[in-house]
Amino acid sequence: METKEFWDELNRALELLPAEQREVFVAHELNEVSFKEMSEQTGLSINTLLARKRYAVLKLREHFEDWLNH
Repeated sequence: METKEFWDELNRALELLPAEQREVFVAHELNEVSFKEMSEQTGLSINTLLARKRYAVLKLREHFEDWLNH
């Protein structure tokens, strides 16, 4: 799989996520913002942020499994 192809598909998949999940995933995985820092910035609990990321990861995993099998 080519890197550009992967990043293009990741961007498409991220757009399909609810904004709350996308923001947490991007902040943590791509911008390396800690959950503690996000919690302090947003006022949301770390558990809420963790749950949002978990749902994002599950949806992204499903998206890429489908993508790779087509």
